[in-house]
Order: sequence, then structure tokens, then C-alpha cells
Amino acid sequence: MNYVRGFAPWLCYAALSPVDWRLGTSAAALAALYLLSRQLRARTVDLLGAATCGFFVVMAGIALADPGTGLQHWICALANATLAATALASLAVRRPFTLTFARAEVPREFWDSPRFLRVNMVLTAIWAAGFTLGALACAAVVGYDHSATVPLVTAQILAFVLPFAVGGRYAARAREGAAQALA
Repeated sequence: MNYVRGFAPWLCYAALSPVDWRLGTSAAALAALYLLSRQLRARTVDLLGAATCGFFVVMAGIALADPGTGLQHWICALANATLAATALASLAVRRPFTLTFARAEVPREFWDSPRFLRVNMVLTAIWAAGFTLGALACAAVVGYDHSATVPLVTAQILAFVLPFAVGGRYAARAREGAAQALA
């Protein structure tokens, strides 16, 4: 459930930005701030939640200060680039962002195993690749025609669906391998 809750700011933005990008970024910033405040109270702040909060607070500030800025057309590319940078940074420090979600599903005794870290490094790399490709695809679409809604939405959806599907398959195989190793 934390996994789904973590996407709340992105869902707020996706649902409300077609009405007005100021509304979408502001609602997303409020949702992200709420989630981050809960994490701070629980002392369980994760990099992805902090990066999401930072991104939407900055974007909401820009949206409210200068609603007509052309930056609103590039927000999809910037969002994916922010997520890609976050994923890559978590890989660089060997604390893949997927650890937060994996630990909610895997018993504590496996958290320090090299296999658990390796699986999460691969999962985070899959997400980093998806976010990077999403950023490039969104930038290409916006650069060609910033009003091309269907290709832009398609690129954004694929940037999440493909890593989710590939990562899910990889995680399932990793679970099977771990179960076989224990048997």
C-alpha cells in the first residue's frame, strides 16, 4: 500500500493538470509534502519521496509565480529526468530506491543479504532506464509539438508501465531463485 501511496502526488498532477497546471502542481506538492511529513514523523524518509516532494514544490512555485511560462510544456520531461536522476543517484550510493518498497514485502532476515541488494540494484536500474527513456521521449515530443497530447501521454505511461512490467517479471524470477536456494 505504501507503494501506491507514494504515487499519490503523481496521480494528483496527472488528474488535475489537464484542468490547470497550477492546480495539478499545487495539489501534487501538497500531497508530496503530506507524505514527506508522515515519513519524517515515522523516521522513514526515502529518496524517491523526498525527490518527488522537491520536484513538485519547485514546480508549484514556478507555476504560481509565472503561470504562462513555457516550462509547463516541459514538465513531463523534467519529471522523468528528476526520477531518472534520483534512481541513478540511489544506485551510485548503493542504496537503490526500490529497497524501501522491497523491505515492505520481504522478511527482515533477508535485508542484508548480497542477493537482496543485487536484485534491488537491478530493479532500480530498470526504473532508471525507463525514466531516462521517458524523459528523452517526452523531450522529443515536446520539442516537435508541445501540444501533441496523445504521444506525450503515451510516452509518460510507457515510462512507468514498461519498467513496472519488466521489473515485476525480474522480481518474480528473483523470488523463485531465492526460494529454490533455500530449499
